[in-house]
Amino acid sequence: MKKVLLIAALVGMCTTATQAKMFAFGVKAGVNVPRLKTSLEDVKDVSGLGLHAGLFGQVNIPVIGLGIQPEVLYLNQPVSYINANRESDSKNASYIDIPINVTWGIAVKVVRPFIALTPYLRYSLSDVTTWVHNAALPAKQEMDKFDYGIGVGAGIDLFSKFQLMGRYSWGLNDLVKDRSYKVQGFTVSLGYIF
Repeated sequence: MKKVLLIAALVGMCTTATQAKMFAFGVKAGVNVPRLKTSLEDVKDVSGLGLHAGLFGQVNIPVIGLGIQPEVLYLNQPVSYINANRESDSKNASYIDIPINVTWGIAVKVVRPFIALTPYLRYSLSDVTTWVHNAALPAKQEMDKFDYGIGVGAGIDLFSKFQLMGRYSWGLNDLVKDRSYKVQGFTVSLGYIF
């Protein structure tokens, strides 16, 4: 009797796990709230509100719950800051964003909650400059077009058709030479899986 129950439980687990598609692709869109982080003492960062949209693929490994979800997104990322003189400056950059979500989750009937670790690369489609103070002489300097970082997040797949995901990301590249000038922020997206 114990063997029959064990076999029935394993079959049930495998059936539930295979409800999530092994290979799929989809579209997604959402909002992002970037923040400029800098070590400059006279600068206070302010959040912006941007949008993103693009395509993603999914490779899910049944039973163990692992998945890989590469994405290619268009990302609009506005950031602004206020200096000690209460002067504000805003930067609005457009990026090609390539995050690779490594997910782990367990499918339970029609729902698959998951957590994600996400390294990413970004390339700016915009030429963005900022004021940098060197020896009391302000000068304009172009910001680095490449950015990279890491994010952590969580989400849920519903009916193997819809995905809701939230992620917090930390930029690791200093976007201005010889200055700590990084972007981090929160992203929320809704996806449709074909």
